[in-house]
Amino acid sequence: MIKKSDNKKNSEDKLENTPICRECGIMLTDENWYLPLKKGHSYICKKCECKRVKKWQQNNRDEKDNENRIAYVPVCRECGIELTDENWYSTKREEYSYICKKCCCELSKKWQQNNKDGKNQSQRELNHRFINEVIDGYGGKCACCGETRREFLTIDHIDGSGREHKREIGFSGLQFYRWLRRNNYPEGFQVLCFNCNCGKSNYSVCPHDKEIFGKEFEAKHKTPSSKSIWKLRLNVIKGYGGKCELCGEDNPHFLTIDHINGGGSKETEMLGGWYKFYKKLRDENYPRDNFRLLCYNCNCALGANRITEEELIKNNVNI
Repeated sequence: MIKKSDNKKNSEDKLENTPICRECGIMLTDENWYLPLKKGHSYICKKCECKRVKKWQQNNRDEKDNENRIAYVPVCRECGIELTDENWYSTKREEYSYICKKCCCELSKKWQQNNKDGKNQSQRELNHRFINEVIDGYGGKCACCGETRREFLTIDHIDGSGREHKREIGFSGLQFYRWLRRNNYPEGFQVLCFNCNCGKSNYSVCPHDKEIFGKEFEAKHKTPSSKSIWKLRLNVIKGYGGKCELCGEDNPHFLTIDHINGGGSKETEMLGGWYKFYKKLRDENYPRDNFRLLCYNCNCALGANRITEEELIKNNVNI
């Protein structure tokens, strides 16, 4: 049986442990205590907190007080430099991510190097599901040819400003897809397969649109030099069999040379452009130790790690 003295003692202990406002002394409850202040163990009621904030604002409106205050300067969490509009991505600033552009790029490269192997297969699968979600948000199939295989689909800037826009928002790849979903799938974008997307990038219109494409193609190959480059490219395509080794695509506007072991962009840049690269392949009699002919669909799907070569071949056989 509990004694009255014990009940009285317990009630006194409860009163001692009850939080009260440090300003006015009232008991703090869920109704008069802001949740962030409660979590931060700041014992002040809503009314007193509002008075305190108003008083602080009034005391800091004068220029004299502003001079005495120390302005907060954001700095990079990695290298410690001051963050400005020039060295701070706007998206990082909006997310309160304190990292400069240089450190952001270095961390991204380091992450890519550490994730080349298959240890993060589950993460890649999660990323692919996320990309598919965004593609579904824009219709789920190529707006030009109707291609529905997800490994071949990508998001296209309708007005052709892809590079400028990605440079403006500060990222590409998976982060770009996150930006699209975060902004509720804005207008100005569409789903295209890699063939149509790269064809549009090369000629400003997809080769599937034969009437308009014919005019664009003629306009782009008016000069003797441009005609000779196209002729050389056709010879290289013919030298490598004239069709994609994985799916059989034979439209020359959708075909490209794939570096089997990677490093294609660096080699092309080192040689001084595509013309010298094609000329090198022709002069060496179309070597096949590190080169093969693929369509943009197969090449980009493999390059983006969306699918393995074995799966790609199997899928193409079953179509």
